Amino acid sequence: MFDDLDANDLYAELIMLRANDSRAFILVEGSADCAVLDRFINAENFTTVPALGKQRAQGAIARVHDSDQLAAVYAILDRDWVGLLDNGMDHHAVIYTDFYDLDACIFFAPHVYEALAASFCTDLSFRHGADGCTQEDINAACVHLALPVGLLRFMSQRDGLALNLRDFPLTEVARNNVGSIDLTALITLACKRAGKEPEDHPGLLALLQAELARVTEREQYCSGHDLAKAFSLVAKRRWAAKVGHDVIERSARAALSRDAFEQTSIYRGCMRWADSEGAAVWKDALTSSQNSHTE
Repeated sequence: MFDDLDANDLYAELIMLRANDSRAFILVEGSADCAVLDRFINAENFTTVPALGKQRAQGAIARVHDSDQLAAVYAILDRDWVGLLDNGMDHHAVIYTDFYDLDACIFFAPHVYEALAASFCTDLSFRHGADGCTQEDINAACVHLALPVGLLRFMSQRDGLALNLRDFPLTEVARNNVGSIDLTALITLACKRAGKEPEDHPGLLALLQAELARVTEREQYCSGHDLAKAFSLVAKRRWAAKVGHDVIERSARAALSRDAFEQTSIYRGCMRWADSEGAAVWKDALTSSQNSHTE
């Protein structure tokens, strides 16, 4: 319904939705975000609306709060480069994810990917608590693979390089035998996907190497898609588990527990919306648990 809409069109669509729905709207970037958050939302008073894009969502929020035609509209948006390259929207109605996007938040949530590893590994080579099998081990191995892609994506945005790292095929630049990324291949593919040649950006390899050597808060540069693809590679190399990244992402979203979700800033930050609406944003823990057992 929201394909090809700009912020003004989305704002108009929200007004139309309001005619038949008095609940507070929470804009999210896509339908996958709805699928995650709807499990925890108090659906009697709040509902998610996929904006299909951050700029569209932010523009619609700005329209809402510049007029008096529409109220009770909020947004949960991917952090992307907020705090690194821009300040985002400083507004009580907007909350950004802890990490790059919601899927990255799920990746770093306690026990989610550890449980997936145990589930997808069928030959008992994965054992909880064994060397290489802890949540910390999984995080470190996947971040090691995803970071170069994320950091090059960051550099492209920061320096105006116009490289194409969207839905990047991580497997094409990974050295599976050593669990690392071929940086030259990464740059070459990112250039060619954008219709460029590596020679168009001389010195980029040295710059990427330097950035990798000094980067801090490595997790903030990793997208959920890249982390899921990295996990697919790690699971295949370590535990002979063959599973695609799309299945991994969908499984991870379903595996996110209420307890893990409550540890995110999304859960805590939305509490202030309850004061505005006079109703809880999230189901109480008991109700959420009962629903999860009946689904």
